[in-house]
Amino acid sequence: MIVPQTDTASVSQFSTSLEVTAEPAATTVLQSETEILAEGVAALEFQGGMDIARDHAIDDALRKAVEQGVGAYINSETQVNNFQLISDNIYSKTSGYVSNYRIVTEEQSGNLYRVIIRAVVKTDNIENDLAAIGILLGEQGRPRIMVVVKELGSMAELSNTGSLMGSLMFETMILDNFRQQGFPVVDAATVASIMERDQLKLILEGDDATATLIGLEAGAEIVIAGTALHTQDSQAIAGSLREIHEYQVSTRAINTRTGTLLAGSAITVTLPFSESQARSQAADTSSSELASAILSSWIQRENTTVIVATNADFDRVQTLRSELRLKLRGVLDVITRDFIGSRATLEILSETSTAQIIDEMTSGELNVNFQVTGMSGNRIDIRFTD
Repeated sequence: MIVPQTDTASVSQFSTSLEVTAEPAATTVLQSETEILAEGVAALEFQGGMDIARDHAIDDALRKAVEQGVGAYINSETQVNNFQLISDNIYSKTSGYVSNYRIVTEEQSGNLYRVIIRAVVKTDNIENDLAAIGILLGEQGRPRIMVVVKELGSMAELSNTGSLMGSLMFETMILDNFRQQGFPVVDAATVASIMERDQLKLILEGDDATATLIGLEAGAEIVIAGTALHTQDSQAIAGSLREIHEYQVSTRAINTRTGTLLAGSAITVTLPFSESQARSQAADTSSSELASAILSSWIQRENTTVIVATNADFDRVQTLRSELRLKLRGVLDVITRDFIGSRATLEILSETSTAQIIDEMTSGELNVNFQVTGMSGNRIDIRFTD
């Protein structure tokens, strides 16, 4: 989502009145964005390359830019009373993000790498920025969205999956909302052609494994699943008896590459008079919450890659962990999830995609011998060799 640009000009060319310190301040505040000069610092780790230290320094500068940019829109009383809350949640919400930046200066200073960037921090909700969404989608490989959300009159209808198979109105609204934001989608006819009634029931009841299976078969990287419970009642409004329509919508977004939950939403919409308006508002609100959560996770640029290694022993696993962490760009951490016999499972948390991880793993830079024996989604299978 962030678009870097190289700028070799000095800091003074941007602002004659700004003195760059360890915590540079904002230079220009616009209606929905603020332009920031921020400095980032990273240590040159033992065995770690210059490129990795530079990446970490840029990440540090970007984080400071967002903190300063969002801070410009927080009044002083809120900032004082809730400083820790704001600081802790700055990246867990889409209250601010960097849309582009330029590197002003960079240098190695002893065992530290320092960069100064000029960043544009936007404070609008990202779901209102179609250009930013497009860039994020491109970075994520344009994942396709599949929707399985059925409207029910009562939860007892889950037992009658025959009627639910043809219930498309609510999920079509959600699908259209994602499509309008630029997400590639899997059409409902494709989903209906491959999903059995018992599978639909399991998905609506919350079975993420079945949702993942159907999603993979349909070619979707993200499955939106859930129920929209519609009830109606009569209430006296202004002396007249009026129909009240209520929608209780519970939805979740599942990453089919890893089988993990990306986001969840539970909302209630109650409106008088119009069933169609209540339905539309409920679908819009659910879609917005899910899209915001998905985009927020992408802004954080956290990706999980699973490595399943055979012919493993303790020394090989430890060496691989160290090499991945220190020599692969964008790697935040490497965790050993299990190690049984000669089989080990590792998770790589990174700011880069699984495709980039495997490209760097097979570049010949790692001091550990292995062969890649398979790859599927975010999983890489390897075998240690002598």
